[in-house]
Amino acid sequence: MENMPEFNSDRREYFRINDTIILRCKPIDKNKVEQLGFSINNPLQSNDSQNHVQLRTLQIAFTHLTDQISQNDREVARALRLLDEKINLIGHTLLRQQSDDEKNDIIEANLSGGGLAFLSAESIEVKTPVEVHIELRPSGIVIHALANVVSCNNAYERSEQKPYLLRLAFTHMSEIDRNALVKHTLSRQAENLRSAQE
Repeated sequence: MENMPEFNSDRREYFRINDTIILRCKPIDKNKVEQLGFSINNPLQSNDSQNHVQLRTLQIAFTHLTDQISQNDREVARALRLLDEKINLIGHTLLRQQSDDEKNDIIEANLSGGGLAFLSAESIEVKTPVEVHIELRPSGIVIHALANVVSCNNAYERSEQKPYLLRLAFTHMSEIDRNALVKHTLSRQAENLRSAQE
């Protein structure tokens, strides 16, 4: 998937990277988009479990605090962020173990803050709303979003297992998740540039 075609290349809002992710993706009923979208966009105002709301509140406070610490001591802030990533990784591993019945695919994807493209085993009709859970590696951070299918075509490099190139544009995502996704893509792009220079 080294040369996966990009979409919306004439008007990009976010950096795009090719990356390996863990993905759960399923079509949803159009009548559920508004309610689920509100829950995703406003995690602190939704009817999620009390623990989920507390975790989101703590994450917001932690991010704000580490940003303040970073102004005085970047190394301490970096150490705190690494510790936070480690805790997130452990938490997401436990969540994944609890949901073994759900299908998780490790895939190569073209990823940005605005959407993703990947090879799929199944065809999904254009404009179909889908719910996605994207686990970023190696941090283990899970991005929960709704997206619309922009296109679903036969892949250029066709394989029997995954013959379709599916392109999704995000429609609903919390600011916390969007910031984590953008930060991840920028970090990976910096890694790729460093590797290319070496």
